[in-house]
Amino acid sequence: MIRTLTLFLLFAPLSATAELQPTVAELMRYMDVTATCFDGAEDSAEAGACVGQGATVCMETETHGYTTVGMMFCTLAEYEAWDRLLNRDYGPMMDGMRRLDAEDAEFFPEFANRADALRDAQRAWIPLRDAQCALEYAMWGGGSMRQIAGASCLLDLTAKRTIYLRFLGEGMRE
Repeated sequence: MIRTLTLFLLFAPLSATAELQPTVAELMRYMDVTATCFDGAEDSAEAGACVGQGATVCMETETHGYTTVGMMFCTLAEYEAWDRLLNRDYGPMMDGMRRLDAEDAEFFPEFANRADALRDAQRAWIPLRDAQCALEYAMWGGGSMRQIAGASCLLDLTAKRTIYLRFLGEGMRE
């Protein structure tokens, strides 16, 4: 949540229409479609089709949904939804990696490093994502599209990461 607030502040200043716009927290009501789609996906291709669904419903439903500020807020709400899905699934995935490491530790201790590798990869990915999205935001200079570009970057990269982690090792499962 702190990360979201920090990134949200990156998108300031906003126009006067921001006062008329619901907050990201209020727009989360549209994001069930994202979670339902993702949870029902049987593979990464199906999960990829879920990206953007919540933001689209939000933009189509909200009065100011297709304004620059409205699109940014709806996109940030879906980013938050994907971030929650990532965090929800990360713990059980880490537990699974620890179990696999424990199985390998007796005979192949040098291969019992999945949990550490997952943790290290995730810790490296977060600042990479944030830097990439800061670049996307900066590329638009002072234009209002930077708000949408930055928010879209957060949504896209977080959704892709969530999907990647969920289906990691998909071909290795029994």
